[in-house]
Amino acid sequence: MDIIEFNPWWETGSIDRGIKSFKRRFLFTALKNCLHKKQIDIIIGLRRVGKTVLMHHLIDYLLTSGVNPKEIFYFSFDIEKENLDRIIKEYEEKILRERIKNKRVYLFFDEIHKLKDWENKIKVLYDLNPRIKIVLSGSSSLNLMRQSKESLAGRAKFHYLSLLTFKEFLAFKNEKIPQKKEYEIYKRKLDILLNEFIFKGFPETLQMEEREIKEYVRELVIERIIYRDIPESFGVEDIEIIKILAEYIFENPGVILNIDALSKELGRHKKTIRNALNYLELSFLIKRISNLRGSFLATSRKNKKGYPLHSSLSLTKDENKNLETLIRSEINAQYYWRKNNKEVDFILKKEKDIIPVEVKNKRRIDKKDVKSLIKFCSLFDIEKGYLINREEDKIMEFEGKKIIIIPVTKFLLFEL
Repeated sequence: MDIIEFNPWWETGSIDRGIKSFKRRFLFTALKNCLHKKQIDIIIGLRRVGKTVLMHHLIDYLLTSGVNPKEIFYFSFDIEKENLDRIIKEYEEKILRERIKNKRVYLFFDEIHKLKDWENKIKVLYDLNPRIKIVLSGSSSLNLMRQSKESLAGRAKFHYLSLLTFKEFLAFKNEKIPQKKEYEIYKRKLDILLNEFIFKGFPETLQMEEREIKEYVRELVIERIIYRDIPESFGVEDIEIIKILAEYIFENPGVILNIDALSKELGRHKKTIRNALNYLELSFLIKRISNLRGSFLATSRKNKKGYPLHSSLSLTKDENKNLETLIRSEINAQYYWRKNNKEVDFILKKEKDIIPVEVKNKRRIDKKDVKSLIKFCSLFDIEKGYLINREEDKIMEFEGKKIIIIPVTKFLLFEL
């Protein structure tokens, strides 16, 4: 594919009209403010979350800000696995008519992890051309983060593009995002929209029916990652075990990942199981969370829980598990807590605060629903915890501990 086809603005002065019409992700503002900083910005995230569109929106911002179209160069290594030196030389000779080191040039490289030895090549390009700005994207966090820390230390900043948040979902559907004082007015409508949002985290699925969404997620996200991205990125040959473990977690969100049991049941070495789970997580298909054992420095490596990255990837019809998966994704929980017969779904650490969060897919909450939260608060000397539910909005106090019982939509809009 010729570099001119990747860069229509060289001829038209504008990005593709269809892409231009897409709504901007909330991350756009932060990235826009980085365009004039001397650093390499790297956008990471799952396939189909909108990294390419976000890059084009940044290009559109530069164009409308008066940047010369020929000083903006985009290339996708997902489509063409080209030699970086060759495409830069072609860009200099055909378009710029001079060396990039003499200009303030903006370089956008999509799916950069598909380029062999990308981190060293980008380092050389960046160091030899101090005036250029580089923005990269990728769908493999291992290849990007591990390698860049070694070669691009002090040069690169990562930006994680998640699936749509609930606020973004409302904005993309042109629905009002109410202020806190307006919440009761919009609550019923928000509840209806939440049921839709649970399976519509990918921007392109907003206008799709349920059957179309399932096909889209399976074919364009899950299968492409399992059968293409993981083998290319990690050299994996045993694709079957990757697929089996992915489906196991998608069908059982929040499942305890017992490596010994999985090894025996699936007839694979424990190291093979661990590696497969690592590849799934590093490709952003799943998220594992650890059991908090006394402190955040003493989490258990055993008995990690596995979740689909987002409820849009879930294959279960269990509404409780799907809501739990959605909340984990929205708050980016890294921990849960279990001791004896008590368990709290998620434990957050925000600066010095520890925040326990329990999720109940029910409309009425009673004392037995908060027992684990109270136990955790007592053990860790914490004043309050959250219980997210479908309906009730109140504060309960037990044994000097405050339990904030809050509707899920209110939590997603105002507590994050």
